[in-house]
Amino acid sequence: MADDQTVTLVAVEVSAELEKILADYPLPATVQDADMNQEELASALNQSVNTIAKWIRQEGMPVAQAGGNGKSYVLRLSHCWAWLKARDADRDLRSQHNKQQAAALQAEMLGLDVSDPNAHMTPKARREMAEADLVWNKAQRERRTLVQLDEVHDLLESVLTMVRDGIEAMPDLLERELNLKPDQVAAAVGVGHDILTSLTEKIEAAELQERTVGDLPDRQLWMN
Repeated sequence: MADDQTVTLVAVEVSAELEKILADYPLPATVQDADMNQEELASALNQSVNTIAKWIRQEGMPVAQAGGNGKSYVLRLSHCWAWLKARDADRDLRSQHNKQQAAALQAEMLGLDVSDPNAHMTPKARREMAEADLVWNKAQRERRTLVQLDEVHDLLESVLTMVRDGIEAMPDLLERELNLKPDQVAAAVGVGHDILTSLTEKIEAAELQERTVGDLPDRQLWMN
């Protein structure tokens, strides 16, 4: 419980940087400011005396009065509290920044778009998502709601071959069955060629030639 008794604090020169963090991280409203030695501050902050000493020597914890030669350090509670909270906030910010940059680098290495939310997933989360996707795909294949691309490729190749062979054989068949004249046969050949050309252009427009599984039959394969 806060003490209503007035306590005189030592005169301390406060830097602009310390003033800012004091404004950002004041003591809780129920806590009065106090000047403490290392043991008292360690107890207040739930730290060891060695940790307080290390913070002073190595990390720049503010001191109201320096100690040494048998003289104890004087540590202003509000100053040390604000310094500690600011240090923790800065570390959290750096950690978050480093994680984001590590994820961005991993995304670049994997060829992912860094604007894609999935690009910033951790390796563990990405692996778990991939494993879940494999399980889902297996279930869909067993239900026959997902067909392997190579199966579609084989079916499409056989269908296109039948179409090509039928169209190419059609002029000769019409010539025999209908006694077509040479110019009529040539016209039938032209119509068949136009049909095959249109089919080829449609496939190319859909970028089927760029698929990597077995490469669907291209113009040279089923137009010749």
